[in-house]
Amino acid sequence: MKTFIFTFLILLVSGISTSCTSILPDAHKIDIQQGNAIKAEDLNKLTTGMAKKLVLLLLGTPLIQDIFHKDRWDYVYTIKPGNGEIKIMRLTLYFKGDILDKIDNVSYVPES
Repeated sequence: MKTFIFTFLILLVSGISTSCTSILPDAHKIDIQQGNAIKAEDLNKLTTGMAKKLVLLLLGTPLIQDIFHKDRWDYVYTIKPGNGEIKIMRLTLYFKGDILDKIDNVSYVPES
Protein backbone atom coordinates (compact mmCIF):
# COMPACT_ATOMS: atom_id res chain seq x y z
CA MET A 1 0.00 0.00 0.00
CA LYS A 2 2.87 2.40 0.80
CA THR A 3 4.42 1.80 -2.63
CA PHE A 4 1.07 2.53 -4.26
CA ILE A 5 0.74 5.87 -2.42
CA PHE A 6 4.38 6.72 -3.12
CA THR A 7 3.95 5.91 -6.84
CA PHE A 8 0.70 7.89 -6.94
CA LEU A 9 2.37 10.93 -5.36
CA ILE A 10 5.29 10.78 -7.78
CA LEU A 11 2.93 10.60 -10.74
CA LEU A 12 0.80 13.41 -9.31
CA VAL A 13 3.79 15.71 -8.77
CA SER A 14 5.25 14.98 -12.22
CA GLY A 15 1.84 15.52 -13.83
CA ILE A 16 1.35 18.86 -12.09
CA SER A 17 4.87 20.06 -12.86
CA THR A 18 4.53 19.36 -16.59
CA SER A 19 1.09 20.91 -16.86
CA CYS A 20 2.05 24.12 -15.05
CA THR A 21 3.41 25.56 -18.25
CA SER A 22 -0.12 25.81 -19.63
CA ILE A 23 -1.38 27.45 -16.41
CA LEU A 24 1.36 30.07 -16.00
CA PRO A 25 1.51 33.15 -18.25
CA ASP A 26 4.14 33.36 -20.96
CA ALA A 27 7.58 34.24 -19.74
CA HIS A 28 9.00 37.63 -20.63
CA LYS A 29 11.06 37.52 -23.81
CA ILE A 30 13.66 40.18 -24.46
CA ASP A 31 13.97 42.24 -27.62
CA ILE A 32 16.96 41.24 -29.74
CA GLN A 33 18.62 44.08 -31.67
CA GLN A 34 21.50 43.72 -34.10
CA GLY A 35 23.30 46.03 -36.48
CA ASN A 36 23.33 49.81 -36.94
CA ALA A 37 20.40 51.58 -35.25
CA ILE A 38 20.01 54.84 -37.19
CA LYS A 39 17.98 57.67 -35.70
CA ALA A 40 15.41 59.37 -37.92
CA GLU A 41 16.99 62.79 -37.27
CA ASP A 42 20.39 61.50 -38.46
CA LEU A 43 18.77 59.99 -41.55
CA ASN A 44 17.13 63.35 -42.31
CA LYS A 45 20.53 65.07 -42.15
CA LEU A 46 21.93 62.67 -44.74
CA THR A 47 22.11 64.24 -48.21
CA THR A 48 23.78 63.45 -51.48
CA GLY A 49 26.99 65.38 -52.01
CA MET A 50 28.31 64.65 -48.51
CA ALA A 51 31.86 63.41 -48.07
CA LYS A 52 32.50 59.88 -46.73
CA LYS A 53 34.04 61.32 -43.55
CA LEU A 54 30.86 63.28 -42.79
CA VAL A 55 28.73 60.20 -43.37
CA LEU A 56 30.96 58.24 -40.97
CA LEU A 57 30.60 60.97 -38.34
CA LEU A 58 26.83 61.04 -38.79
CA LEU A 59 25.98 57.33 -39.03
CA GLY A 60 29.06 55.50 -37.80
CA THR A 61 30.81 52.59 -39.45
CA PRO A 62 28.61 50.63 -41.85
CA LEU A 63 27.80 47.04 -41.00
CA ILE A 64 28.80 45.85 -44.47
CA GLN A 65 31.71 47.23 -46.50
CA ASP A 66 32.21 44.88 -49.42
CA ILE A 67 35.75 44.75 -50.80
CA PHE A 68 34.32 44.13 -54.27
CA HIS A 69 32.01 47.18 -54.08
CA LYS A 70 34.10 49.83 -52.34
CA ASP A 71 31.67 52.58 -53.34
CA ARG A 72 28.73 50.94 -51.53
CA TRP A 73 28.02 50.96 -47.80
CA ASP A 74 25.21 48.98 -46.19
CA TYR A 75 23.74 49.83 -42.82
CA VAL A 76 21.53 46.96 -41.62
CA TYR A 77 19.47 46.86 -38.44
CA THR A 78 17.25 44.03 -37.23
CA ILE A 79 14.99 43.93 -34.21
CA LYS A 80 13.04 40.94 -32.96
CA PRO A 81 10.55 42.01 -30.29
CA GLY A 82 10.03 39.35 -27.63
CA ASN A 83 6.53 38.53 -28.79
CA GLY A 84 6.49 39.98 -32.29
CA GLU A 85 7.73 39.63 -35.84
CA ILE A 86 11.27 40.46 -36.84
CA LYS A 87 11.79 43.83 -38.55
CA ILE A 88 14.71 44.46 -40.86
CA MET A 89 15.76 47.95 -41.88
CA ARG A 90 18.42 48.56 -44.49
CA LEU A 91 20.10 51.72 -45.70
CA THR A 92 22.39 51.46 -48.72
CA LEU A 93 24.66 54.35 -49.68
CA TYR A 94 26.44 54.63 -53.02
CA PHE A 95 29.48 56.84 -53.46
CA LYS A 96 31.28 58.25 -56.48
CA GLY A 97 34.81 58.61 -55.27
CA ASP A 98 34.58 60.35 -51.90
CA ILE A 99 31.12 61.89 -52.44
CA LEU A 100 27.73 60.38 -51.55
CA ASP A 101 25.87 59.88 -54.82
CA LYS A 102 22.74 57.85 -54.05
CA ILE A 103 20.71 56.90 -50.96
CA ASP A 104 18.60 53.75 -51.00
CA ASN A 105 16.50 53.35 -47.85
CA VAL A 106 14.48 50.15 -47.50
CA SER A 107 12.49 49.02 -44.47
CA TYR A 108 10.52 45.81 -44.48
CA VAL A 109 9.26 42.88 -42.48
CA PRO A 110 10.15 39.53 -44.06
CA GLU A 111 7.35 37.20 -45.04
CA SER A 112 6.86 34.17 -42.84
